Amino acid sequence: MTKLKAMRIRKKMRLREIAMVVKTTPQTVQQMEKRGIFKPSTAQKYAKAFPGISWRDLLEEP
Repeated sequence: MTKLKAMRIRKKMRLREIAMVVKTTPQTVQQMEKRGIFKPSTAQKYAKAFPGISWRDLLEEP
């Protein structure tokens, strides 16, 4: 399980909620959950959906 998916489940959020914050589609969020986040710029975007966490918490190890 990727860090993005684990965080979404922990925060009890829906794909749609994250997609609204990131300004993308729920399908794109789902794809990111499958692949994981490896770019800091992408992690910064997605971290906005989870107040109080660092974008570094969403980065996968290479």
